[in-house]
Amino acid sequence: MLQQLSSDKIMTEALSIIEVVSNMKLLIVKRTFVLFLGVIILTLFLMSVDFTFGPIVSTFRNSMEYQKSERQVLKKYSALQGKFEFSLPTDWTTMEEPFSGGEIIYNIFFVSEDKKIHGFVQVWDINKPLKQFIEESKQAAVGVIDFKYYRVKELTVNTNNGYLLDYSRKSNQDNYIKSYEAFIQGSNGRIYRVSFFVEEQNWKQQYLILFNRIIRSFVIKN
Repeated sequence: MLQQLSSDKIMTEALSIIEVVSNMKLLIVKRTFVLFLGVIILTLFLMSVDFTFGPIVSTFRNSMEYQKSERQVLKKYSALQGKFEFSLPTDWTTMEEPFSGGEIIYNIFFVSEDKKIHGFVQVWDINKPLKQFIEESKQAAVGVIDFKYYRVKELTVNTNNGYLLDYSRKSNQDNYIKSYEAFIQGSNGRIYRVSFFVEEQNWKQQYLILFNRIIRSFVIKN
C-alpha cells in the first residue's frame, strides 16, 4: 500500500514536471513568435517611413532650393546709354563682348558660379517683325540642329510682347542641352533677348525661377 502511494506520488510529480516543461516550451515559442512578428512589423514600418517620408524630404529640399532661387540677390546692369536695364545674380560671372558692324548691338555672356548655367543677354537691331524672326530662325535650324523637342509660346514682359522658346538640342558631345530663350519686341526694330542653357543632366526645376526673374527685370526705355 505504501509502495503504491509512492508510485502514485512519483507519477503525479513527473506529470507536473512534464506540464511545467511543456508550458515553458509553449511560452518560449510564443515569445519567439512575438519577437519575430515584432521584427516584421518594425521592418515594414521602416520601409513605410522610407517610401512615405522620402518624397516629403525631397519636396522639402526642393522647397528650400526654390526659396534660395527666389531670394538670390541680383545685380542691375545698364546698356545702350541707359535705355535698357536688366539684372543677373551677383555671383555669376559676366563678360561683355561687343559685335561690330552687325545686327547685334549689345551682348553680354554669363555663367553661374557652379558653371552649370550658361547664356547671354543681347539686343538685336533688325528690320522685321519678331514673329517672322523667330520662324526664320527655327527654319534655319531644322536639319542642322537635332532637337528633342521645340516649343514656342507668346510672352508679355512689362507691357512688351514677345516669345518664349523652350527646347532641347543635341550638342557636339552627343548630350542634350535644355534651353530657354525669351525674345522681347522693343521699338525701332529692336529685339531684346536672353538665352539660358543647361545640360539636361544638370537641370533643376527651380532654375525657371531665376530665368523668370531675369526676364521680368528687363526695363526697356524707348
